Amino acid sequence: MKIQGLFTIFGHVARGMTHELTRLEAVSENISNANQVAADGEPLYHRKTVDPRLREEPFRSFLRDKRLSLKRTDRSHLPGIGERTRWYGEPWPETKTIIHPNERIIYDPTHPKANAQGYVRTPDINVVQEMMDLITATRSYEANTTVLNAAKRVAKRTLEL
Repeated sequence: MKIQGLFTIFGHVARGMTHELTRLEAVSENISNANQVAADGEPLYHRKTVDPRLREEPFRSFLRDKRLSLKRTDRSHLPGIGERTRWYGEPWPETKTIIHPNERIIYDPTHPKANAQGYVRTPDINVVQEMMDLITATRSYEANTTVLNAAKRVAKRTLEL
């Protein structure tokens, strides 16, 4: 196994953790705005989802900043380490947050924001679905953390040899 292969694991894990963190942020924002009500003409919150193409790299930069400085005797050793603009030979993928403009119209003539016909606008957010997305994103984040810890143990054990 090439030593570069060991370090690419950290990049893949950072990518996965970044994606799951972005998903968690979108889901928590959806849940917190699920009961928002808007009158006619007022802006209404719209449900957000995350496309798997990543834009930000907070965990990759965190791992890069926290890793031990490796002394290289030749520039060709350990290629890819320290590169910010490339994702192991490919451009860093972009994250795209998708906004779903759907809304529900609910008949509630007693609501203060009801229109003349008695209808109010609410975001089309299913809290049960959002909770499932929250659990899935949390489990995926935990799985990436487990992989990161296993890769760290392998790297540490390799250095002990």
